[in-house]
Amino acid sequence: MILRGVGRRYGPRGPWVLRGADLVLPPRTLVRVEGANGTGKSTLLRLLAGIDAPTEGRLTGRPRTAYVPERFPGALPFTAGGYLVHLGRVHGLDTAEAVRRTDRWLACFGAAGYARTPMARLSKGTSQKIAVAQALLAEPDLLVLDEAWTGLDAAARDELDRAVAERVAAGATVVFVDHDPRRQAGAVDVTYRLGGGRLVAVPTRTASGAAPPRVRIEAKGPTAAVLPSGLPGAPVVERDTSGGVRLTVAATHSDDVLRALLTARPGWHITGLAPARTRVPSTAVATSAAPVPPPSPTPPPTPAPARGGEDGVTAAGADVPGRTPGPDRAVPFAGVPRGRRFAALVRCQAALLARSQRWLAPVLLYAAFLAVGVQAGQPVLDSLGYAAAGLLPVTAWLTRLCVTQEPPAARAVVAAALGPARVHGAALVTALGAALVLGTVATAFVLLTGEPLGNDRTTAVPLPPAALAGLLTALCCALVGTAVAALCARPVLHRRGWSLAATVPVLLLALVTDGSPAKRAVTGLVTGSRDGTVRVPLLASAGALLLAAAVTALTARLASSRE
Repeated sequence: MILRGVGRRYGPRGPWVLRGADLVLPPRTLVRVEGANGTGKSTLLRLLAGIDAPTEGRLTGRPRTAYVPERFPGALPFTAGGYLVHLGRVHGLDTAEAVRRTDRWLACFGAAGYARTPMARLSKGTSQKIAVAQALLAEPDLLVLDEAWTGLDAAARDELDRAVAERVAAGATVVFVDHDPRRQAGAVDVTYRLGGGRLVAVPTRTASGAAPPRVRIEAKGPTAAVLPSGLPGAPVVERDTSGGVRLTVAATHSDDVLRALLTARPGWHITGLAPARTRVPSTAVATSAAPVPPPSPTPPPTPAPARGGEDGVTAAGADVPGRTPGPDRAVPFAGVPRGRRFAALVRCQAALLARSQRWLAPVLLYAAFLAVGVQAGQPVLDSLGYAAAGLLPVTAWLTRLCVTQEPPAARAVVAAALGPARVHGAALVTALGAALVLGTVATAFVLLTGEPLGNDRTTAVPLPPAALAGLLTALCCALVGTAVAALCARPVLHRRGWSLAATVPVLLLALVTDGSPAKRAVTGLVTGSRDGTVRVPLLASAGALLLAAAVTALTARLASSRE
């Protein structure tokens, strides 16, 4: 994973929290991030985990990722075991494997007895164990820990230490922040310090307290050449105006870095090599420097798994000028269809909505609306239009519930696995699905109780076309309601007051404006009831579908930059 010139600030005019960060995170590396409170450590970790998008710069080659937030919410309507199984499926595991790994990690952290305990009843320490377990059961290639040891008892801290060592030995990259300077002492490969918005490498101390020797390598490559991915030792990369690079790395990794540069295609020309504290000539290798090892047939280090295909670009492909990949890219388990992971996320969102019981208010309101306005024996087309029109505000309500129901930390955990865009998209799909269920039930109720006649009570109305028109009108209203709520809730509007104040008038406009697909479809039913003609709203349905798709794409793109 490679960061080049990465910066992050909140708002177009906000201060820079991080600026100009260059970082290489090869496999099999344990990285510590230090800094005072408020210097941007959590911001950097969120960028690495793919939860936030960089304001500037490139971030490429992110592998499968899991994230442990600084504060994990316990008030989720799941049992501890049920939540972990849901997260396992989101990471690409089948249900049986997710259950097996859940049992294993709960036992490892001494929390097996809490598998059936509601998360709202867990202590802070046990909730933190659940937070750590959800990241470890995925066996990620990039593990990001934001003060994950805080709140754990001594035995759980030791278990997490062992788990981190196992992930690094298995080839993963682990990046962590912890206020205890003794944490992972002696095991850290490289340490970075954040201060003033800048990321600076810190010499790693040996057991004797002395800083191990480091080597500075100067190299120059062809125009637009890309550094090899996965350079060992996580070298600090500096670039100059002439197109050259300076890499500072521990002496124990220098030979491997040189070999990777020399065997790269296209190859790099080594222009300088010396201890890091010594000034290196910029045009040729110093005579006193250690000899450069000759090119070896050994292939360069294997790069970290990179995003590819339809969902992103590899580290090399991402170096196209002017192209800044978003953070919502993740590599699934081998052989796991990406759609299956998204379906698991929708299932998790639906379970969260159902268990929270927040759906009761809009559903009961809609039931009362139908009970008042739909009477047995009324013209069927008129009643279908009435039922569909009432579905519009109910869908907007359900959408607001779905996009705000997860605590931010829980949403960040899922965003690290699938990306914030897909998490937001899953919330919208869940709300739309719930609304369509209501619309289908309401349409069936109207067809069963209404009279297949026009308003004049003499013109017969064929039921099959009327049913199709009613279902499509309900679909139109559900799609428009989803789009309206998505534009008036997070990530577009975060403040609850502004969000509600914007939603109500926009809903009214969607019902009365001539260009609205919802109004066009409802008007077609009401007008058809007057003359006994069934008008199937095909154009209105297509317009509503395009509107919902455009709004979903826009808000999903904003999900990583405005959280």
